[in-house]
Amino acid sequence: MIPVSALEHLTLLRELDQAALEALLEQAEYEDVPGRAVVYRKGEQDPWTRFLISGTLLLTDGGLSNRTLVGTGNAAIADCPLGFSQPHDETAIAGTDCRLLRFPTALLQSLLEQVRPPAIEVTAIDAEEGEAGSRLFYRLIQDLVEERLSLPSMPDIAVRVREAVAKVDTSAADVAKIIQADPAVATQLIKVANSSLYGGSRPADSLTAAIARLGLERVREIVLAVTMRQVFRSRSPLLNKRMVELWMRSTLVAAVAAVLGRRLTGFSSDRALLAGLVHDIGVVPMLANAYEYDELVRDPGLLAATSDAYRGEIGAMILRRWNFPDDMVTMALHARQWQRRHGGAGDYCDLIIVSQLHAAAGVGGLPTPREVPAYAALGLDRLDVDSGRAILDEAREEIAEVQRLLLG
Repeated sequence: MIPVSALEHLTLLRELDQAALEALLEQAEYEDVPGRAVVYRKGEQDPWTRFLISGTLLLTDGGLSNRTLVGTGNAAIADCPLGFSQPHDETAIAGTDCRLLRFPTALLQSLLEQVRPPAIEVTAIDAEEGEAGSRLFYRLIQDLVEERLSLPSMPDIAVRVREAVAKVDTSAADVAKIIQADPAVATQLIKVANSSLYGGSRPADSLTAAIARLGLERVREIVLAVTMRQVFRSRSPLLNKRMVELWMRSTLVAAVAAVLGRRLTGFSSDRALLAGLVHDIGVVPMLANAYEYDELVRDPGLLAATSDAYRGEIGAMILRRWNFPDDMVTMALHARQWQRRHGGAGDYCDLIIVSQLHAAAGVGGLPTPREVPAYAALGLDRLDVDSGRAILDEAREEIAEVQRLLLG
């Protein structure tokens, strides 16, 4: 069954506590629907509220309003409740074989009534803004499904290095032949190998020597990291400025994560670095494609709100398309959920949550690292009064060096 942690990001369920979510899951059912079958029809009623897990759904009101919703697998339930308001105001048809998770609507409404204040007044402007943001998200998703949306591609050289490293008989010389085709990447890799993070007693004076020092697995992660900058670009000069700001922030989070990952048990500093760089990758297609959407161009505030609301789901889709492992997909999905709890050992999502808050120290409206569950999950609360801060203070130069390497 779906874990409670997979429900916590869903907008409709955010008000529910752990006990309420567990009660809801006890009554949950999977619903598997074959392609082209009707899930429900406009004007009809049934007892279920559904969320899409995998497959695609066409939602139509029978007129000009049609939209497509896509599921991305168990790690990323689509944040769109289906059928919560009855009777249905649209028809849902499975475009492909679909899996949905459904809950009894009456139970869900009862649980929500217990936590909501008795009188909540929503102004017309708030409703319109929320509706516009949702429409933009669904348009982005439909463009993604129909391959009209320009999603960032993994840099070609990173793809080729990944494929080479996956072969059991690949040598350092084989990987060097691939990387030397891009002198900028080759130079950067030698710099990394000779940095204080990895440097040996003698400098690595060739690409092959640098690869031998770092090891193939580490080279794979570092090549992707140093080529990620080309992904953060937009055709619009104004939006490109936002991309640069996003990249700078991502490199700082990555540097902090790499330093923490090096000092905490169970983490690879290289994977932590990569996780930091891609934790906000879901914002990239929104910025890259914003000029095509009039609402976003006219209202930067709406762009920011839409990015905040949906960066996790789109980021998870991108990393899944790039064949990243599930723990990294989960990290992108939940990276901004400060109060995320999952009951297990600290994971890369916990590491990135804490790293973001350390990187944003002093920014108003955010919790401190010690105030989020991820801090305890990583075991930082058991070390000393403020072990995370102490680690980073000691490693300030190391963080600066990592960021300089990423910025080239």
